[in-house]
Amino acid sequence: MNRVEKDVLFYVLNSTNTEARQTFLSKLIKKIWVEKRMCDVRFDNEQEAQRYDLTLWNIQPQSFIPHSVAKHIPSAPIQLYGETIAHPCKDVLINLHPRFPTEFSGYQRTIEILDQSDYLIQMGRERWKAYKAQGIEPTVHKIGF
Repeated sequence: MNRVEKDVLFYVLNSTNTEARQTFLSKLIKKIWVEKRMCDVRFDNEQEAQRYDLTLWNIQPQSFIPHSVAKHIPSAPIQLYGETIAHPCKDVLINLHPRFPTEFSGYQRTIEILDQSDYLIQMGRERWKAYKAQGIEPTVHKIGF
């Protein structure tokens, strides 16, 4: 049986600033888009997905990243979701939700972005344990340390 390895990355930022986490997310999404990959971004709720949608629209016009909220534009390579992902792209999942993404196994790569806030670190540790329990060894990248 040929088992496809799942790639799980944790990016840990040396900041407690929500804007720093959002800026890092934007850079990551741009890189994914430049690599011509598909990406689903799972937020804590629909309102956060809508709020981030406005952020992407306000990036400089020459840096626009084609995206949609919850598949309103089905062909957009970047999809922003609240807690539930209705139509997974199966390529890259960025999980910003504090709870473990049970749908991660349907993706080639799952990315977790944490900052130094106590809540995100605590919930990140729980997700780390959940990945380990699934037989996945996540890779950690510390940013700004």
